[in-house]
Amino acid sequence: MPSLLITGANRGIGLGLVELYLGDQWKVFASCRQPDNALALHQLQQRYGDRLSILKLDVNNQEQIDKAVKTLTGQTIDVLINNAGIVEMEGYGSGAYEGLDDPDLRHYDYQQWQEILTTNVLGPARVTGSFVDNLRTADSGVVVMMVSGLASIANTWQAGRYAYRTSKAALNMLMRSSGEWLESLGITVVAVSPGWTRTEMGGPNATNSVEQSAAGVKTVIAGITEKDAGKFLNFDGTTLPW
Repeated sequence: MPSLLITGANRGIGLGLVELYLGDQWKVFASCRQPDNALALHQLQQRYGDRLSILKLDVNNQEQIDKAVKTLTGQTIDVLINNAGIVEMEGYGSGAYEGLDDPDLRHYDYQQWQEILTTNVLGPARVTGSFVDNLRTADSGVVVMMVSGLASIANTWQAGRYAYRTSKAALNMLMRSSGEWLESLGITVVAVSPGWTRTEMGGPNATNSVEQSAAGVKTVIAGITEKDAGKFLNFDGTTLPW
């Protein structure tokens, strides 16, 4: 039975992916910061039994990551999805794409910018590095960095969303620069954008439903081979410009 580890699994696209993989007979390790409050995950656990394990894991907390690694000692992970991430919310609109923030750099919340970079870049780095031994025992382990179309430098000439944009562009670079090392261990890493999705992060005006985005991401992951290492892919299977 193939296995998935996913961060930020308690809501939005993460939760949608958990449900899809469970429905496709995968064993799923769903992690989030506050599992006691993850009602939807617990409902899925009642439905799917021991094929779903819920882990307490804050991507910024190495102690929690180490505990999860210990729990999964000897467990092969076929796919790791680094889905957990944060965006500017208060004072900047309700969604990453809405463009409601003040683009004046003199007014920006630099403390929040730092927090977003920490969670969106260092978090996936910590998690990926920590679970390498689980991934390398798979026949063809895959690491997915959940990024965004807003990470595309070529497509960007719009002020604002500096923290989120720079964090996801940096995550692309993490994917590219760690790719050679992971490849040497038999692990393929890619970046995948789920598209603009109607979640708490994406906002109510987004074009995609959670179901559409999650299904697209899952289909893209299913088609990944070693030849796709280092690619920046959209949920519809197309390649996004850097």
